[in-house]
Amino acid sequence: MFDYQAAYKRNGAGSHMKTFWLTVLAFILMYAAAVLFILVMALPASFIDSGVAVLWVFAVGFLFLLAGIFLFYPFGVGVMRYYACTCLGRDFGFREAFKVFTKGRYSKVIKLGLLVLAAYFAISFVLGLIMQFILMAVNMPLITLAETFEQGSGLSGGQIGLIIGLVLLNFLVVMISYIPYLMIAIYMFLVYMAYIDQPLSPTTDKFKVAWEVMFRGGERIWKLLFSNFLLWMIPLAIYLIFIVAAIPAGLFVNEIAFPILMVAGALLMVAAYAVVMYFMVGSITAYYFKSRDTLDREYRRMHQP
Repeated sequence: MFDYQAAYKRNGAGSHMKTFWLTVLAFILMYAAAVLFILVMALPASFIDSGVAVLWVFAVGFLFLLAGIFLFYPFGVGVMRYYACTCLGRDFGFREAFKVFTKGRYSKVIKLGLLVLAAYFAISFVLGLIMQFILMAVNMPLITLAETFEQGSGLSGGQIGLIIGLVLLNFLVVMISYIPYLMIAIYMFLVYMAYIDQPLSPTTDKFKVAWEVMFRGGERIWKLLFSNFLLWMIPLAIYLIFIVAAIPAGLFVNEIAFPILMVAGALLMVAAYAVVMYFMVGSITAYYFKSRDTLDREYRRMHQP
């Protein structure tokens, strides 16, 4: 089930700690820069005239937006290079993330980000309309039952059972509706991995490469989805175990045991999520390169003289 996580772990043997901590360092730097912008925005505003303060906040906020688009976002994409190098068994350092700022790569990553953002909003809008239509169709019987109840008629046992069934069906529809968004997230990640893999190729070609990698490389996308879903549930399960242990401990052992166990569980959950996210990103990276290698072999076989 966890084939892609295992492939990433195997290919990156000896580099995982470096990749993990370099990723942590990169995000600490980005958050520190964001906090610095907020301080620059807020502190002077508290000492100057209110009208000028509004202009100051607007100006610094606009600079923060530009920094997010032209500095933080490309740097975040550059961090993905750590995972590609780890999966391919290549040596790398912290400066690897800054290669996106070199000539020929920087303009392409900005253009790619704009295209990805536009595509995401367009697809999300269409999916939202479809989900609204489905939910409306599912809930039509509930509207009829509500009108019957308003007229003073009691609900029969069959109608109550229908309401319970419809509530469960709504829950199922909502849960299933997340699948397309997860597929979109994976596809967008593969688009950026195509950029990491082939930074100087035409920008629009990266969408085609990602599509072929996702669906034509012979790898099982459902296995990638399901295995990462199970991984995502592990930290939550850990926290639930701490909650179950904290309640009786607080009631029957010592009151202080409840907050101690809850805080310990929360900290452990955050640490577990960091590890889980690391291997989720690694698994999608492994999926990309395994699928791309299959496509490359097929292409060479078809074009052999």
